[in-house]
Amino acid sequence: MKKRNLFNRREFLEASVGVGPVLLTHLNIRPVSAGPASPASEKMRPRILELDLATAAPLAEMRDFYHGKLGFELIESGSDYLRFRAGLSELTFRSSGSEKGAPFYHFAFNIPENKIVEALHWQMERTPIIPVPETLRDGKYSPEIVNYSHWNAHSVFFFDPAQNVVEYIARHDLKNARRGAFETGDILYASEIGFVVDDVALAAKQVAEAVGCAFYRGTSDVFTPVGDEHGLLLIMKRGRSLSLASPQKKEASVFKTRAVVQGLRSAEQSFPGFPYDIEIKAA
Repeated sequence: MKKRNLFNRREFLEASVGVGPVLLTHLNIRPVSAGPASPASEKMRPRILELDLATAAPLAEMRDFYHGKLGFELIESGSDYLRFRAGLSELTFRSSGSEKGAPFYHFAFNIPENKIVEALHWQMERTPIIPVPETLRDGKYSPEIVNYSHWNAHSVFFFDPAQNVVEYIARHDLKNARRGAFETGDILYASEIGFVVDDVALAAKQVAEAVGCAFYRGTSDVFTPVGDEHGLLLIMKRGRSLSLASPQKKEASVFKTRAVVQGLRSAEQSFPGFPYDIEIKAA
């Protein structure tokens, strides 16, 4: 019997050294047995309603990418910001101006669970795909697709003009299959955003209590996902090095992040010492 590999984000992103700035490089996700999968609701109910992120990339380039290439609706724009509709979520980029460093993030979008191959081909017509090492591939899929067996999901990764690590993820526990070719409308909603902190256990506990949800599959002292298949807040430890295509190295940095999420009750969650803000809206 062929041994089944358990692929996780740490393995994928560590193996991707040399393809660009890689967030989440040293996550130590421990695959855990989740028991029989219990299909999530077919009704789309995104947890992440809005993301507000900083960028040093020219806004014209961000507009050309998200509106021109990906087809997101441009809701609003100003001299220092752009706001897009990304399925059922909103995605805002604000010019970082004179702030030190070039902000970059990891965020993901859920897509129909049956369209990862179609999503790959659609995106390859628009951007390069982050290469997937052979050890992280699924023999049933194209070599550019990552298999997260512990999450029962498949993903593809690519970079935007700001060098954000953008992901399409097909979560097979969601009963959201669709017919037809992949199109912009199949980018359903934002489903992941990372927060880099010093004390992962404490921050994850506070976020879980504030939002009113549990830890997701696979936790450790350097990485804990909070939420479910409809949306994950990724709490990770800072202080690790990030790899670039050039010999240059830099530490994992903290950049201003605002997220609006659905939870059990309306509340605000801040992170003392960090430029993060989570607004929680009662579902």
